[in-house]
Amino acid sequence: MTQFFSTPTLLFIGTVWFVHLGCTPVTEPTEERRNVPITATNVEGVVVKGLAPSVAGGFHSAILFEQDESPAKPLPRATVTMDQRGLVFVPGLLVARVGQEVAFTNGDDVLHNVHVTNAATLETIFNVATPSNGAYLHIFESVGTYSVSCDVHPAMAAYILVTEAEYAVVAQRGGQFALSDIPLGRYTVRVWNVDAKRRSVRKIDITKDAELNLVTPE
Repeated sequence: MTQFFSTPTLLFIGTVWFVHLGCTPVTEPTEERRNVPITATNVEGVVVKGLAPSVAGGFHSAILFEQDESPAKPLPRATVTMDQRGLVFVPGLLVARVGQEVAFTNGDDVLHNVHVTNAATLETIFNVATPSNGAYLHIFESVGTYSVSCDVHPAMAAYILVTEAEYAVVAQRGGQFALSDIPLGRYTVRVWNVDAKRRSVRKIDITKDAELNLVTPE
């Protein structure tokens, strides 16, 4: 589902639930941005921290926590956004739930376009122009990794992770991460890195505060 419009002002985004990491030039995610639940509400729980693969190709790792055998979590009502600002995509990595609305905006004074492809199949999902102060809305309906580029400015690149996971965190450059308020339970934990050899999927039982080493795939 998509919608395109151009107005004198930017789309109102509301509460931001996306996971943020700096794109080139790389900036360190703040504690607030690295610890972001992508459910509609947060739940008091335990603290999970540890080490994931370090930054690769200018992109930090992302860690996704999907709770097994739990009631389906409601989609967050907030639209998440990826802006084009200073000839870079901001954020360079965005995480969205399946069915959640994503806005692509242009905060620059120059014409951009947004070319999104499925990273696995190379299928083009959409390719649209984004005039200054314009926005394009899209809902991703399938789990996956999506590459984002601007054909007008080939140096611009970003990724979107579309997931069913309820919680996500973006690691620091060295791979350190911390995620608070995780409910107890059994989780499928997925580590995403731009280097496919450094990705992993594992089952983890969280029964108390935990420290995880997710650097080496199981």
